[in-house]
Amino acid sequence: MNRRLLIPLLLSLGLTIFLAVHFIIDLNQVHRLTIAAGSKQGESYILSQAIAQVIAKHEPKIQIQLLETKGTEENIQLLEDNKAQLATAQADIPTLPSARLICNLFSDAFQLIVTDKSGIQQVADLKGKRIALPPQGGGQYQSFWLLAQHYRLVPSDFTYKAISEKASDAAFRNQQVDAVFRVRPPGNQSIQELVQNSGGRLVPIDQAAAMKINEPAIEPAFIPKGAYQGNPPIPATDLPTVTVQRTLLASKVVDGNIIRQVTSILYEYRQELTRKMSLAANISPPQTVGGTGLPLHRGATAYYDREKPNFIQENAEYLGLILTVVLLLGSWFWQLKAQIEKIQKNRGDDYNQDIVQLLKQIETCSNIDTLESIRAELLDKFEKVVESLDKDRITPESFQSFTFTWEAAMSAMRDRKIWLTTSTISRLP
Repeated sequence: MNRRLLIPLLLSLGLTIFLAVHFIIDLNQVHRLTIAAGSKQGESYILSQAIAQVIAKHEPKIQIQLLETKGTEENIQLLEDNKAQLATAQADIPTLPSARLICNLFSDAFQLIVTDKSGIQQVADLKGKRIALPPQGGGQYQSFWLLAQHYRLVPSDFTYKAISEKASDAAFRNQQVDAVFRVRPPGNQSIQELVQNSGGRLVPIDQAAAMKINEPAIEPAFIPKGAYQGNPPIPATDLPTVTVQRTLLASKVVDGNIIRQVTSILYEYRQELTRKMSLAANISPPQTVGGTGLPLHRGATAYYDREKPNFIQENAEYLGLILTVVLLLGSWFWQLKAQIEKIQKNRGDDYNQDIVQLLKQIETCSNIDTLESIRAELLDKFEKVVESLDKDRITPESFQSFTFTWEAAMSAMRDRKIWLTTSTISRLP
């Protein structure tokens, strides 16, 4: 075999084998993701656990490992450092460049629980009191200071300690603190224990709309009457508060196809998720206006846009109109071109007919002077035809046909001239 052909053939074969092996490996690859999910007692962790189980069941090639953390702030940092590929986060906490949004999981509510003896009736009454806050590194801790800043409270106005949920519950029961702050969904079990069995009382947070001016991610809402107990109802009326979305984030470096599959399972198997944890019923697409302002992960975007018409479908009427106009113009130009070619062909045929007439004159010519006159006319015709070709008045095919006829006429004229010359000489005495 020719060596020049052998080298490209071997390279092509090698490339084909490489692509085939790569495809098979990719087809069977198990993608392992870590989700930073908050504390094990929190709703985010419990829901993340349910999500991991449902995804493993319906897409075994995606395995999700849970990582317990202090909360949103740590989750976002783990995402940035690529120590986690997924994370739960409060929407009011600033993210880092790697974070991309997948969906909203559920709404968290700002909840301030106070003892009956504290005398606290509103947020401003926290001055001079003892407060148990969530651990630093979590979104709840930052959310409290957002609330305090709005009510013009500073750290020196009260005594506070940032401790775990379990420790703060114990401190509340033992009267070591006057208030506990949480960002949890209404109906949270830990808060329910405080208000049912530990003398706790929920305090309204009634300036959510004003807080939204500086923090678009929050929304005014209510903790429903009876959310923690039906008879007697706790709270006794719909209690105004602040809510913020708990979101599911992904690192921008995670493959878009993987995130699309994750997003798809969240919605297509939501009922199964809801059976594991009722909050899964609140999973929803992020708002396009307001909210976090965080960009969607390209994989999530691909899922949300799956039913949107593409450019051609969306502009079918306009494209149809344009196509119709183009076809009409094309048809008109085609007809015009055909007409021009017909005119050119007819003109070429006329030139050929002129040469045929001259051929007939040559055949009957008996005078050399007349023959010279015909020769001059042939040359004149040739000059005119060349000029017509140059100006596109005849087609190249017509010119070739004319040339053949013209050369035949010139050849006939030479033969006739020889014949006349010979005849003249033979008649001389």
